[in-house]
Amino acid sequence: MSKPENHPHILIYTDGCCHGNPGPGGYAATLRRIAADGTELKCRRVFGFEPENTTNIRMEMIAVAKALEQLAPDEPLPIVIRPDLELIVRTTTDYLPTWLTNGWRKSDGKPVKNRHLWERIVAAAEGKAITWEWVRGHAGDPRNEEVDRLAAKQAELARRKAAALMCAD
Repeated sequence: MSKPENHPHILIYTDGCCHGNPGPGGYAATLRRIAADGTELKCRRVFGFEPENTTNIRMEMIAVAKALEQLAPDEPLPIVIRPDLELIVRTTTDYLPTWLTNGWRKSDGKPVKNRHLWERIVAAAEGKAITWEWVRGHAGDPRNEEVDRLAAKQAELARRKAAALMCAD
């Protein structure tokens, strides 16, 4: 089969944002059903926040997991996921197979950080035809800019909630 872009597919963009790193954070993803001719048939936005200390990496991972969890377990269309965190692409394509073989240990024998989130991504991706493509953040890609704005808005909501919680104590 040729590239998914020449056939109907699902296109997912993700982003994560924190105020401080660690700090309160937000995540966002867009899921688009795309026709073979490139026409967007449907778009769904998924977003949220964590008022507790989190990181940009964790927020991007949650965005990926939440996006994949929106799809049916037996989704037949190929999926293209475009995070702006290169670590997500490198990990899913290069490191995950070794981690799974090594019982969630890295090549140096140390345990994998954020294992529970990687397990969540692996579970949500199971049985799906996924292509991972890194997209440079803040480089003018309108779909990346959209999830960046959504994640930043969620991070701001998280910051406000965290501040309100501190005032309530």
